[in-house]
Parts: sequence; structure tokens; C-alpha cells
Amino acid sequence: MALPLPRLRLATLALIGFGYSATALPAFAFEAGTQWIQINPSHRTQPERVLITYPAKADGEPYTLGADALWVGVPARRNATPVQEKFPLVILSHGSGGNAAGLGWLSTELARNGFIVAAPNHIHSTSGDSIPVESFKIWERAQDVSALIDTLTTSATWSALVDKDRIGGIGFSLGGTTMMLTAGARASLQTFVTHCAEAGGKDAGCNWFQKGGVDFSQVDREAFEGGYGDKRVSAVIAVDPGFAMAYQNESLAGIDRPMLFINLGEGDGIMSGTNAQSLAVDIPEANYALVPGANHFSFLSICNANGAELLKQYEDDPVCDEVSDIPREKLHQQIFFNIAVFLRRTLLER
Repeated sequence: MALPLPRLRLATLALIGFGYSATALPAFAFEAGTQWIQINPSHRTQPERVLITYPAKADGEPYTLGADALWVGVPARRNATPVQEKFPLVILSHGSGGNAAGLGWLSTELARNGFIVAAPNHIHSTSGDSIPVESFKIWERAQDVSALIDTLTTSATWSALVDKDRIGGIGFSLGGTTMMLTAGARASLQTFVTHCAEAGGKDAGCNWFQKGGVDFSQVDREAFEGGYGDKRVSAVIAVDPGFAMAYQNESLAGIDRPMLFINLGEGDGIMSGTNAQSLAVDIPEANYALVPGANHFSFLSICNANGAELLKQYEDDPVCDEVSDIPREKLHQQIFFNIAVFLRRTLLER
């Protein structure tokens, strides 16, 4: 059936996990404006940069967000005039070693469809500043989310545009872990340590942390297993979430908000440590979707034509690798469709 989604432009795709299909809808209602801001979280020793992508007028400076030697990037408008309405807010958390601009394909699409997207560059866990022993402090990322919401809902500029009663979160990979904690899940350090031991070097996440110098016996267990849920975030999406096997069962049963899990690939093609199917079973209001033909890196931006060649200087860097003949752009459309239908139901229809 056709979905009457105000302000949402969706491609003609089958929605895996929800049982819907949709035809193309009218053109975008808005332009995608971007601004960088800084926040000063109390748990950090330095300011944190945040990319805000928002519904905008057709002014500002047209440019390509996220473009560099490796990535194609996407069109946006730097410092364009925000549309003066209240919009739902979506916090977007990147994966380990990723960055806010690299997820511009998603943030600009959401902004054009009526969402304000705030994407932090998590300190010591972002491009050019990726330190495994710091990234393992997953609780700091969750605290980043709450600090960012505090800032935007009290800022003279952004509080006039953000609907504080309609806040969602999207996280990819380690960003999915961030959103799990924000939703109220509590991690289990021993479960993760046991999983890594049993994986025998076959889990990329375990390998990255251990090769990066993380000594599990020295991790602050109380902080790692603490509660960081933020009730203001009323709908959560986790894409290939890290630590998928390592959450306390009782905390999953207590999550009281809608969640959508998306796995990239299917079966053995899902990246080890990120299979979220059991999480969707254990959480009362959770949905689950698969994207066949994708892999873990399909969520990243589109690589330049010479991207794979450029990466040969780095050992085993697979971010431009594909596992099917489906172009990454088409996979992005399918991922966006899943996300948009979920956000429509949980934020726009409230």
C-alpha cells in the first residue's frame, strides 16, 4: 500500500521487517542546512564538536558535506537559514573511528524530510582521534548524548527549533552501543570478555580493542556496567550495534521505548558481535530488519572510484569493500526507508 507520509520522501522499496511497501513520494519539503557547534560536557576535559543538520531555506553556501580523497560526500548548504518551526530531534552516533560528516548521506536526507539531526564527533573515538582504550569507555559516549540534548534544549537558538517532546536516536556499530545505553540497557563486562575469549580471534571488535591495548581486567567495571538511560530519547534505532551479546538481560526487559534494530547483511554475512536478532526478542517494543546484499560498511558514505586503491596503503581496511552487486547508494535508500518508517511512527505521528 502507499504510505501517506507528510514531508517524507521515500524510494520505491520493500520494507524488511515491517511488511510495507511504498511508492515514491513528492520532492523534499526542505533543504539540508548544516552548522558545526561545540558543546562542553561535564565528563569531558575538552569541548566536543557536533554537526547539526536541519531543515533549511535555499540559501547559505552550497557545498559537498563529507567529501575528501576517499569519500564522495553529499550536497548540503552551509549555514543556511533554519526553517522556523519545531521539528523532532534525532541524535546520530557514529561508529568507532567514524565521524559525523561521514554519515551525511543519512543526516541530510532526514533534514530534508523534517528532522533536526545532531551528530557528535565522540572524543577519542572519531576519525583521526580513534584510541581503543578510550573508545572502550562506552559510558562516555552515552553521556555525550545526554549532554548534547541538554545543550540543544536550553540553547537560545536551537530550543526554538527543537521539539523537546520528540527526540530519537540512531547509532551505528559502536554508536549502536551508545544508543543501547541511552535506551536503558546496561552492559556486562564479563559477558563481553567471555565472548572475546570464545571467539578465538574471529571477532573484529574484540581484536581491535585488544590489539589497541585494552586490558579488560583494568576496565572500570562500575562505570562500564552503569545505567545511562535518558528518558527524553523516546525512540531508538541501532544499526549493527556493537557489544550485541553483552547486555544484562534484566535491563533489556526493562527498556520501555520503541526500538528498531537493523542488521547489514544476513546469516554469516552479519559482522561478528553485531547480530541484534536476540536483542529484538528480549526488548518488549523492538522491531528487527535485515538488509540483504549489504555488509557492515554499507552504512558509511559512498567511496570515490579510486577509494579501494587508496586504502591499499592501510592493511586490511575494508570500508570500500562490497559483498554484492547492489550499489551502496541503493543500500542507503533501503536503510533510510526502514529508518524513516520507524521515525514516522514513533516521532511524527505522536
